[in-house]
Amino acid sequence: MTETLIDAALRRHPALEGKVKLTTSWNLENVAAALATADMFVGFRMPKELIRDASPRLKSIHVIGAGVEHLHPTEWISPGIVVTNNRGVHRQKAAESILLFALMLNSNIPGLATAQRNANWNPLFATSIKGKTALIIGVGEVGSAGANELRKLGLRVVGIRRSGTPHPSCDETYGPSALHALLPQADFVFLTTPLTKETRTLIGKAEFALMKPGAGFANFCRAKVCDYNALGDCLHSGKISGAILDVFDPEPLPADSWLWTVPNLFITPHCLSDDAEQYIPMTLDLVFENAKRLLNFQPMKNIVDLQREY
Repeated sequence: MTETLIDAALRRHPALEGKVKLTTSWNLENVAAALATADMFVGFRMPKELIRDASPRLKSIHVIGAGVEHLHPTEWISPGIVVTNNRGVHRQKAAESILLFALMLNSNIPGLATAQRNANWNPLFATSIKGKTALIIGVGEVGSAGANELRKLGLRVVGIRRSGTPHPSCDETYGPSALHALLPQADFVFLTTPLTKETRTLIGKAEFALMKPGAGFANFCRAKVCDYNALGDCLHSGKISGAILDVFDPEPLPADSWLWTVPNLFITPHCLSDDAEQYIPMTLDLVFENAKRLLNFQPMKNIVDLQREY
């Protein structure tokens, strides 16, 4: 968040002129003095002790990202502080990447990449993607946007969401209890759910065993939602045809990680959900919109439910 981008964002929000004082910090340097008088903190890494003990005016924390699992446990957050996040900022770019992943999985690109790595001429012919079934686990901003793109290709899209209520982006929508019944139907399984205590290791050995033979799998949320050891076993055995992972734990993925050499696995280094040019401007627009709402005593956008963990 450079001064140039901040100044440009402020010009897009003229109602804040003269009403907001901004302090920037790199790597939390000299953040203590600013927090002593701050009303809003914007960042990803959190100076938790300072926020708890030395931020008497703080009313808002904005997390630059959609995931908030790193905030827990949240005893350091005063009940009077509203936490917001970046959900929705990823929507368009992430939707395009889910579409990309579906096409890659359908055309056996992870398997072809493995063959290329091994200098192996291995023609893997594929059928059309039209009419196949995609299961999206987590129909939030990213999942629903991806569902819209997949339906344009003629896929049947089945969604799983916490409430189980119908979603206009999906042909069918179910609650989490339907997961095991739906996995055998899916040609492609996409993980787009937040990491919470309920979703930790949501997809493991039993779930991979239920998947349709030859299905494709992609994780677009957090690594700990899936048991990667179980995924590796499935890829080695050929139970599923290919997988794409965009998220890992830890990140960066260590150079000596066994995941680098798993066959039919395509790795992208957590870079396909962010628009390289627009992510920061969109983030700043959201931050300044919430600053305006804070000043006007209006409900803020993207409030995080700390009990639900998203």
